[in-house]
Amino acid sequence: MKKDRSKSRRPEPGSVVKSGPQRTCAGCRKSLDQDLLVRYVLSPQGEIVIDYRRKLPGRGVYTCFNHECVDTAVKRGQLQRSLRGGQVASTDVLWQALQEQVRAKVLSLIGMARKAGQVVSGTRQVLSEIRSGKHFGLLLRASDLSPAIADKVDKTARCSGIPCFAPFGKEHMGQLLGKSERGVVALKSGSLAVSVVDELERLDKFAGELNG
Repeated sequence: MKKDRSKSRRPEPGSVVKSGPQRTCAGCRKSLDQDLLVRYVLSPQGEIVIDYRRKLPGRGVYTCFNHECVDTAVKRGQLQRSLRGGQVASTDVLWQALQEQVRAKVLSLIGMARKAGQVVSGTRQVLSEIRSGKHFGLLLRASDLSPAIADKVDKTARCSGIPCFAPFGKEHMGQLLGKSERGVVALKSGSLAVSVVDELERLDKFAGELNG
């Protein structure tokens, strides 16, 4: 996933001021705000599953959002120990499931933004509004745009200080809005755009760890 990194909204865990409930990572054993950790619970079927939105009932255990901590917790049996039993999948299976849950949250947030009238779509429309002085909280450009148009969108976003990501193709972007293919989708500034940026930055971090 390509992203214009001119803005980074998610602080490093070590720099976060304690402001909410603290939980301990089962991998590195650091204590962090629970919003910076991923939660796992024991399902009724006896499987250890990811509870990304922290809504499932029961006892929970946490890890940091990085592959190393998940791997350490799995190999040392920390998830089973904390949950007093259960079957745990491999690190790679858990990691893939985590990414899928993050993507699902991104789609849900974009759907909420669309229903709230906070979405503008279409390459010409979005770029025209930016040139006229409109500031968006986020730009999504299709991953399969032509190189020339992609570069134009990326440059416009960078010069305007707007976070820009390319997580989906044109067809998928259109489906998100119930329309035909879309090359560019913009979210108006606000809490929903901030939340989508946070989740997409998290996906970027995941991809970087696996490709690094």
